[in-house]
Amino acid sequence: MLIPWEIVAEDSEEARNLVEKLLEVAASDPLILSEIMRGVLHEDPCIKMQAASMVEKVTRVRPLFLTPYRRVLLNEFSKINQPGVRRQVAVLYGRIMWDEWEMKQVVVLLSQWIETQEDEDSVKNSIESLHKLTMQKEWILPKFRECLVKTTEHGNPGISSLANEILHRSSDF
Repeated sequence: MLIPWEIVAEDSEEARNLVEKLLEVAASDPLILSEIMRGVLHEDPCIKMQAASMVEKVTRVRPLFLTPYRRVLLNEFSKINQPGVRRQVAVLYGRIMWDEWEMKQVVVLLSQWIETQEDEDSVKNSIESLHKLTMQKEWILPKFRECLVKTTEHGNPGISSLANEILHRSSDF
């Protein structure tokens, strides 16, 4: 199924209805997600943003649908610099079961996104994903704590607040 991205990216009632229908279908058919994933790599920033939002919504209820796209997330999505898209993509990394090699790459990537402090929501989502991964693999904990400490020292107030909250809950891990 080809998605009419030019229509989906519009701000109209027709576009909103189409997105809702696509989300319903994609939540039950992983093949539709494949086309939506391609939209995240589209050259049009509006289409990228809409597709990233759709992927985030579908995988919120169907995280396993991301499994076939681990390499895409590592090799292509990781290079996305558009803040709104990165914000949506950052949460995806915490929804996947990575193998050890991939996990190391993801930890490095999320740590870099946290340290750049470019976009508050992207940093918060990266922290949340790294936190989820830390719960899976204990070896990530030192790097995660290091990121949190740096963030509390040099981050903006919103990010520092989240980092402090997680550090204070550190008895969770």
